Amino acid sequence: MKFKPELTGAVLPAEVLEQDYAQARSMGKVYLGEVCLYLRKFSGVSYLPYSQITRAWLRQEEVKARMCCATANFDQFYVVLACADGQERRGQVLDKPTGQQCLDHIAARNPKAAIGYVKPV
Repeated sequence: MKFKPELTGAVLPAEVLEQDYAQARSMGKVYLGEVCLYLRKFSGVSYLPYSQITRAWLRQEEVKARMCCATANFDQFYVVLACADGQERRGQVLDKPTGQQCLDHIAARNPKAAIGYVKPV
């Protein structure tokens, strides 16, 4: 598997990533390992060490899909991560309870990370 770091300074050895990813729990496009959080992408898997996450929250987005006979509304859930480099990353999760499990896991691995959304001033 090809692993790509989300942050330039956060490079880890391939054997550590292979082991961690092999036991990681799938939460949708987000995988939770013991060392890193993994985001599945078309070109492979990117990883983000928990120590590089400064804040994490759950985002719910409503999707309106037009079909031949009606309009269907459904929600998508994302775990949004504010990182040490000042950028935000997000990964889609299956549902709201799964997203909350991700936040709990991040809080357990990095107690310094702020969990929950904060309204900008």
